Amino acid sequence: MKGRRSERASEVDDLPKPPNRGRGRSQVVDDLVNPMERFVGYKIRRLQHSIITELNELLSAFELRIMDFAILCVVEANPGMYQNGISRLLGAEPPAVVLALDRLEATRCVTRELSTVDKRLRTLRLTTSGSRLLRKVMIKVDLQEARFKGAAGKNLPAFVSSLDDMMRLYGLLD
Repeated sequence: MKGRRSERASEVDDLPKPPNRGRGRSQVVDDLVNPMERFVGYKIRRLQHSIITELNELLSAFELRIMDFAILCVVEANPGMYQNGISRLLGAEPPAVVLALDRLEATRCVTRELSTVDKRLRTLRLTTSGSRLLRKVMIKVDLQEARFKGAAGKNLPAFVSSLDDMMRLYGLLD
C-alpha cells in the first residue's frame, strides 16, 4: 500500500507546472476572470457582506451587535410592543431575539414588563440610557448609510424601489 501512495505522489510531482513567466503571485491572480460577477445575487451577497462587516465594526465600539441595534430601533419605533413581535418584524429566530434582549436588559437599555392585558406576554420599552445610546449609534450608522446611498447617486430612488421589488419577490416585504 505504501508503495502505491509514493508512486502516486511521484506521478503528481512529475506533472508539468503551469508557467509563471516571472510574474508575482498577485499579478497572476489579477489575470483571472470571475464568472460569478455576472450574477446579481452574487454581487448582492458580496456587498451585503462588506456592509455588515463594516456595521459590526461600527457597533462593536458601542458594545452592540447587529441584533441589539435592530431591537433598539424597533422598540424605539414601537414602544410597548410585545417581545414576540420583534421576531416577526425582523425575520429573526426567537432564541436570538431573547439573547439580545437579555443583553440589552442587563445593560439597562431596554425594560421588559408583564403585559397588563395578557400576563404571558412582555412589553418592551427603551430606557433613558437606551435612547441615549441609540442616538449616539445612529450618528455613526447614518454616516455609513449616507456613504453607500451616495454611491447610488441620483439613481437611489430607483435602486431602493428595485430592492423592494426583490424583497417582495422573496416574500420579505408586503
